[in-house]
Amino acid sequence: MLEPEFERRVSRSENTLVALTRLLEGARRSAELEAVAFGDDAGFLVAGAGAAELCDELAAIAPLGTAAANDTVPTRFDVLSRRTEVRRLAVDGLSVFISGRGGDLGLGLSRVAAGCERILTKKPNSAR
Repeated sequence: MLEPEFERRVSRSENTLVALTRLLEGARRSAELEAVAFGDDAGFLVAGAGAAELCDELAAIAPLGTAAANDTVPTRFDVLSRRTEVRRLAVDGLSVFISGRGGDLGLGLSRVAAGCERILTKKPNSAR
C-alpha cells in the first residue's frame, strides 16, 4: 500500500513569520541541513530552523562577509565560513541574508531564496 503524499500547501500561513519558519524547516529537512537562518543586515535572526543557538550564530555571521584579504591567521570566523554558505537577497528593497550549514547547501538555500521572494514580495491588495 502506498503512503499518502504530504500536501505542503495545506500548512501554508498568511502570517509572514510563520510562513518563513515553515519554509526554512521544509528546506532544512529536504536538503538535510544542520540549520538554516534568515536574518537582517545587522545580524539579527528573524526566523530559523534547527538548533536555536546555531541559527543565532548563522544570522550573526552572515553580514560579516569575508575576512581581510591579507589576514593569514585563521580565525573562528574562517572555520565557520568554510562550513557555511550565505546568500544575500534583496526583496522589495529589503536586504536580508539566508545562511545554512551541512547537507546540500546549494539545493537548500536556492529553495529558501525562491520561497522568501514569494513570501516577502508585496502583492496587490495585500495588507502585509
